[in-house]
Amino acid sequence: MGRPVVLYSTRWCPDCLRTRRWLTDHRIDFEEIDVDENPRANDLITQYGYGRRVLPTLDVGGRIYINPKPEELTRIFAVPEPTPVEAEVAIIGAGPAGLTAAIYLAREGAKTLVLEKLTPGGQVITTNFVENYPGFPEGVGGLELMEKLEHQARRFGAQIIVPAEVTGIDEREGLYELETPPARYRAPAVIVAPGSDYRRLDVPGADALTGRGVHYCATCDGPFYRKKTVAVVGGGSSAVDESIFLLNFVDHLYVIQNQDHLTAEQVSVNRLQEHANAEVLLRHVVTAVRADGSSLQSVTIRNLDSGEERQLEVAGLFVFIGQVPNTRFLAGFLDLDPRGYVVTKPGSLATSQPGVFVAGDCRSGSKAQITTAVGDGTVAAFFVRDYLQERTPSLDAPRVQPT
Repeated sequence: MGRPVVLYSTRWCPDCLRTRRWLTDHRIDFEEIDVDENPRANDLITQYGYGRRVLPTLDVGGRIYINPKPEELTRIFAVPEPTPVEAEVAIIGAGPAGLTAAIYLAREGAKTLVLEKLTPGGQVITTNFVENYPGFPEGVGGLELMEKLEHQARRFGAQIIVPAEVTGIDEREGLYELETPPARYRAPAVIVAPGSDYRRLDVPGADALTGRGVHYCATCDGPFYRKKTVAVVGGGSSAVDESIFLLNFVDHLYVIQNQDHLTAEQVSVNRLQEHANAEVLLRHVVTAVRADGSSLQSVTIRNLDSGEERQLEVAGLFVFIGQVPNTRFLAGFLDLDPRGYVVTKPGSLATSQPGVFVAGDCRSGSKAQITTAVGDGTVAAFFVRDYLQERTPSLDAPRVQPT
C-alpha cells in the first residue's frame, strides 16, 4: 500500500500479539520494534500516548493508532470482505471450548468454520502461567497453550476467521444465519462458545480510569507498574494468581477481599503469603477511586465490620471479581438464566434451539476452568456430529455458506 508501517510492541503484551497476527494474516509488511529493548522507542510511544505508554502503538505512514482493534485495522488498511467460505458447522468463539470443538469436527472431516471477534485463545492468553492443565507438570504459559490449540485446529482444516464478531442469529429456511459486520453465514449446526468477560468494578470513578490506572488484565498491564504500589480487588484464584504475577514488578501490593478468607486454591494462597510485600485486607471493599489528573491516585476502601473508611495511595488497581458471559447477542434467540448464561437441556449441551449447542464459560453451571471448557468443546462436537448425521446420512455436501 506504499505507507511504512511500524508496530511498537513487547513480547509479553497479548494485544500486541493480536495486532501482530492480524498484520501477518493480512500480509501487511511492517517493522516491529520492542520498546522494552529500545529506550528511544519507549519515549516515543509515551509521547504518542500523552504521557502514558499504551501498547501496541501502530504508526501507519506517520499516523498513530493506539491499541487498534481488528475492526479498526480493517478500516485502516481497507481490507475487503472475506472470500466466501463454505462449512458444515459454525462455531462462535475461538477460546478453549471453541478450538477443541473445531479440532474434533475438522479431524472427522466436517467443514468447520470458527468466528472469533478478537484473537484466538480467549481470556487464557492473558493468563501468565497455567499450573493445573493436565500434561504440563511444570506449568505452561496461557499464550503458549492456546497457540498450540489454534495450530492443531488449523492443521486439521478448521478455518478461523478474525475479526468476525457475531452480533445476532436468526433461523431462516431450516438454517441458522449468523450476522457479523463483514458477512453473514448460514449453518445447519452451531456451537455457541463466546466465553465470558471480566466483571467491571462498579464504583465512582472506575469507568473513567479504565486503562489509565484501573485494569482487568495483570499480564497485559502489570509491567507498567515496576517499583510502584498497586492493589488487587478479589480473592479467588484469578485474583491471587495475578497478584503473584504482579509481585514480579511492584514494590507493594494490597489484596482487597470482601470475604473473611481468600477463596483461591490453597497452593496459590500459600505462594502469595510467601511474599513480604503482599498485604491482604479481608472484609474490605473498594467504594471509590480518585484520580490525579488523568492517572489513578488512590482508592477508598471500607471495612465491612467497622464501617471505617480509609485511603490507599496506589498507582494501579487490578480487578478480578468474577465473569460476565458474552451472550448479549443471544437474548431472545436462546434461553438464558437470570445472569445471562445459556441454559441447556438436562444432561446435554443442547440449547432451546435444535442444532444449536453451547460450550465453555457461557454455559449455565460451568465451572469456568480451561479443562471444563475443553471437555465441553469435545462433547459439543459429538452432539453436532450426531445432529448432522440425523439430519442427513452424509456429511459430504457443504451446508454453511456466507450470503
